[in-house]
Amino acid sequence: MKKYFLKLLFLIISLFFIASFAQCQNSQLDITLTWSTDTYVPAKYQGKALPVIGSNIEVAAIINTPGADPEKLVYNWFINEYFQVKESGLNKQVLKFSAISSTNKKNLIRLEIKDLNGSFLGASYISINLHHPEILIYAKKNLSSHIIGINKEYMTKSNQEITFIARPYFFNISDLDDLLFEWQFDGEELSKKNGNNLNSILLKINKLNETISRKLGITVENKNNYSQKGQKIIDVIINP
Repeated sequence: MKKYFLKLLFLIISLFFIASFAQCQNSQLDITLTWSTDTYVPAKYQGKALPVIGSNIEVAAIINTPGADPEKLVYNWFINEYFQVKESGLNKQVLKFSAISSTNKKNLIRLEIKDLNGSFLGASYISINLHHPEILIYAKKNLSSHIIGINKEYMTKSNQEITFIARPYFFNISDLDDLLFEWQFDGEELSKKNGNNLNSILLKINKLNETISRKLGITVENKNNYSQKGQKIIDVIINP
């Protein structure tokens, strides 16, 4: 009985992929799917904003076939094989949805296009991966110095002041005021001590007689969605 069930399941899956392949082979339209999301990125960031769980995502269908009128086509959208009734229909060239978590952290988007008579014209697929919010830490020794990006460790000398800056990426926020910043240095809560909630912190390093290494960490949370959290920890190596 179990073998029969597995064979039947394999047959159903095979027929689905064969049908999908046949549709692609018979496609009369050249379709390109592009996507965008509205997660927060710093002003000078030149890359693409990435979606996290709960992000608003837009997928747009671009018809590259000469002579085809996109406004006279019927767009049927699917997310992880679930038909999107409200987002589908005549001239529905853009799919808008909120990213959900799945077992593989992906949202598989499928678009099928038909004409006004219901005849199949083409299909296209795109997979949108979900990510986690990220934090990068930068350092600045004085007003005239350059901002230095830090990967895992930062080496400096004692008896000086250093400003550390945290730059968040890919949170569902409109500005930094929607985030909660918590700094820790050598186990001490710097944010609470200084009485602020800023993405930067001034660290005063006393005179030392030997080299030491301390942990500097920053935890950032979305005030409106505490499931969105980013964390970064670096080693600060201080020489005499």
